[in-house]
Amino acid sequence: MDSWTTGNAVDSNVEALASADMMYLAYSMVRIRPAIPDLFVVQRLKDTQKFKGLDMDTVLLQFWLAALTGLAESNSANQRLLWKSLVFVKIPSIVSQLYSNPEEICRVVELSLRHLSFYRGILNECDECIAEDGSSVPIDVLKAIATGCQAKGLIRSNELDIPNGVSTSQLILGDYDQPTIEAIEDLCGRALSDFEHQEKLVDKIIQVCEEASNRNDVSMLSKICQTLDDNPLVLDLINLLRSPSALLIPLERYVNNLQQNEEDDIDTCNSNLEGFGIVLILIMTTVRRYELAGCLDTVLKDKHGFCYLWLLRTSSTIPPMSLSSMSAEMHALMGRWISALFDSMGISDDLIQTSKPQMLLEIAPSVFDQSLAACHAGVIDSTTLNSGLDYFLQPCLLFVLIGVVQYLCEEIVFSTPGSHATASSTPLPGSSVGQSILSPAGRVISPLATRGGKPGNGNQSSSGGAGHGKSAASVLMLQTSLKSLLAGESFPFRLVRLLRSEISAALESLATENDHQMGIIQDRLAEATVNYYPWSNLEPYEVNKLAQQSSLSFSSIVSGGRSMLVARRERGLSVFGGSNYHIDVDLFRATLTFLGPAQFVANILEQLLAAAQTPHGQRAAELGAAMLTTPLRDSSDQHLSPQNLLWTLMYQSLWVLVPGKLETFQQGKVLAQFVGMSLDLFQSRTYLQHSEEERKREREQEQAIGSDAMDVDPVQSQPSSSSLSNTQGRGGRNDKTRSRQQIERDAAVEPFRLMLDQRLKLLSPIAQDRPGFEGFVQGITHYQERQAPLPVINKFF
Repeated sequence: MDSWTTGNAVDSNVEALASADMMYLAYSMVRIRPAIPDLFVVQRLKDTQKFKGLDMDTVLLQFWLAALTGLAESNSANQRLLWKSLVFVKIPSIVSQLYSNPEEICRVVELSLRHLSFYRGILNECDECIAEDGSSVPIDVLKAIATGCQAKGLIRSNELDIPNGVSTSQLILGDYDQPTIEAIEDLCGRALSDFEHQEKLVDKIIQVCEEASNRNDVSMLSKICQTLDDNPLVLDLINLLRSPSALLIPLERYVNNLQQNEEDDIDTCNSNLEGFGIVLILIMTTVRRYELAGCLDTVLKDKHGFCYLWLLRTSSTIPPMSLSSMSAEMHALMGRWISALFDSMGISDDLIQTSKPQMLLEIAPSVFDQSLAACHAGVIDSTTLNSGLDYFLQPCLLFVLIGVVQYLCEEIVFSTPGSHATASSTPLPGSSVGQSILSPAGRVISPLATRGGKPGNGNQSSSGGAGHGKSAASVLMLQTSLKSLLAGESFPFRLVRLLRSEISAALESLATENDHQMGIIQDRLAEATVNYYPWSNLEPYEVNKLAQQSSLSFSSIVSGGRSMLVARRERGLSVFGGSNYHIDVDLFRATLTFLGPAQFVANILEQLLAAAQTPHGQRAAELGAAMLTTPLRDSSDQHLSPQNLLWTLMYQSLWVLVPGKLETFQQGKVLAQFVGMSLDLFQSRTYLQHSEEERKREREQEQAIGSDAMDVDPVQSQPSSSSLSNTQGRGGRNDKTRSRQQIERDAAVEPFRLMLDQRLKLLSPIAQDRPGFEGFVQGITHYQERQAPLPVINKFF
């Protein structure tokens, strides 16, 4: 099969062939969450080898160099940790999935590492970068890579000439089978530094969570969840090396199944509630930190469980529930809590023991909404209101404050002072005034309603729902309550971190002049979130400048990417001038999110045609194809998926934006390269799902075969003709699976290929008079010639 490049694919500039897309892939693996699936990366490496005519050892060399570049450019210890994990742990894990033949994979990896050892410039730079972390034991990057490969069985002993050799150490995990809090902290801390055993340590963390959840061990589960919440870098490692579902599903199961037992003493019930809150906060932190709200169906298991439904309904804010949608049990529980909070009854042991934590979480915003209405109506005063709110600062009730703070922030942001809101003009969302718990017509009568209020205000409600106007007095009451809560010493930092976006939005709506409480809140917000989000930009992107910034970034990457000068620099040779090859994936992601697919594709085409006039045209085609086919958003947003980007290119932008700018023959050739690469690298969502299902079945079969082998008598363990036949059968199934996968990939792009063929027929008559069109037609014709026709499925199945 011909490669994308013309002539001999292996020449003096072979190092630059795979660089641009490998750089983009490496940066995306570290920066984008949810993480790119392993199957996607494995297939991308195979595609790069196949369609560019490169040897796999060259592809792996470029992959490691791309990751080492990211490590060298990291400007903080937090960022370096993830890059080190990618270089030392993740890439060896990916490479181990490339081939089933151990001899072949060892040969490829050993050859790649021999080539890598000559790049002393980048290796030395990484060594110096890592030394800034102040580690007591200096890390030799090349040796650490070899150690990670040896742990995966990717290199043979004594095959690589590495100074001081490659040594391995034993890991004893038995100490963590029933860990204490000290052992949990040691387990998480070791996972951050022991790269040789990092995968096993991460798996052990997940196993501890699973076992604690299965045993309903509140104490153990809350300890490890609290440790993970306080050490977000461990969370980053887990989500880099494993799927988010590996950690979330055990936590989801615990949150769904926890029930209070009236026979338990009050200390046990308080402990259960506190543990429930800690686990719930970690789930919400994970969903928010890695932007999983749009793909809950892939990271959670029970689609009918409380956790999934609650997160699905409240992914951004938690509005008060409509009283009409509440069950009689919810009404009764809300009445009991309001009575306990504001009628001097206090929170009794019986109330704690009989409150379902899931239900309490759901009614909390409504409890506070009704309490604000009572305060505004004069039934209770602001001191009583704030005192009742302080009840929730107890450790066992902190999780209730999630809904309360979100409710307050939302009401402050969307309320407009000066519009008088009454119960008659602004009822509860989805309910009538008569349904208010303060109203005699309500299903449950609160003692608050019997106290009486100010004349004319007896039915006044502060609740108007987000976006409705409120009186100045109502807004002031909301602001006072929020500031009093957040400025209190007892309000935990972990909730400030979790709710930082809501709190920040509410602070923008509040005056800060000579306000001591506002100063405290802002300081606590800064202190709680510092270094917690290592990838956050110091300043947000300006939407009106995103197109220009992303275009400049694309041009900079192409012109300063892995050129021959960079290769000389990495070998330790002197070069004139600098080279900027940083890939700001976050900028491209923001451009796609805020400006949409059409503008995103237009930026790529504009820079591609400009670069085609320079020696950097091929790198521009590689980078553009990688940007188009690598998912930057979670799988739930199909509008921003690679499939829709490819559709936008093939059916819109290519024929609307390009014709007037396609001037030279070289531009046409580079554009054809870009289109061909994009089609060849594209992996549909269906293909990835089927591949994952097939891999899961293979793992289950291997486990079953392994279990059977454990029961076989050693004397009778010689292979029989039937076992050989089964092995051959499995090989046949593998061939059939590969054929099916190729059919799925071809079928996904076949409509685009047919459309290209139709367009070429229209372009051919005018191509001779238009050099740009002529180059494009020739390039696409070359692409079509190397494509096999779509096979008939029945031939294979």
